[in-house]
Amino acid sequence: MTEILDFLIEFEIWFYVILGLISLIFFSRLFNAIGKWREAAFGLERDIAQRKFRSALSILLLIFILFVGEFFFVTYSSSILPDQTILATPTIDILASPSPTNPPVALVVNDETSSPTPTTTQDGCIPGQIEWIYPEPASEISDVVQLIGTVNIENFGFYKYEYTEPGNTFWKTIAGDNTVVIEDKIGLWNTSQIVPGDYLLRLVVLDNDNNEYPACIVSVRVINQ
Repeated sequence: MTEILDFLIEFEIWFYVILGLISLIFFSRLFNAIGKWREAAFGLERDIAQRKFRSALSILLLIFILFVGEFFFVTYSSSILPDQTILATPTIDILASPSPTNPPVALVVNDETSSPTPTTTQDGCIPGQIEWIYPEPASEISDVVQLIGTVNIENFGFYKYEYTEPGNTFWKTIAGDNTVVIEDKIGLWNTSQIVPGDYLLRLVVLDNDNNEYPACIVSVRVINQ
């Protein structure tokens, strides 16, 4: 869903231009069919003109629906995303996360060849594994924000990103995915439909065994007009 929305936003103008040019062609055919319909002296000619008229009208109605669909997705769909998730997992409900659980407990083995367990920061971020790159703490953001970060844990399952107001324990899910990300785009956040102010943005990551890591949280300020 996020990829589709990215595409529609990036090529919105070209989408309208192409549909507009196609509309001109079929408007011309529509009026041409109307003219032939009026001038037809025989029943067969009228039937052919009527079929051309209905065909051109059907295409124009389809183009109108595409216009409306593009406008809806770009203008409104991203504002609905905070209440949805783009990840469809048949066995796991990623929305059911009232609070983060403890990370998987690793068995400590006294072996010089074993790898050390990464140390998390106070906000739950693990550098190189679970972290936000943008926005940075105390960043001011507005409109549609491209979120950059890293999600790269062992036995990775999926991730989601959510937001809430400071002091509020109810987190609203923006979107999620099941693809490993390394210092790249995690997703989009449309802040144009929320009240300006201070917010917390968290990144929640689970492995394939449904073990949830501590959320990586960053504070931001929305400054929409």
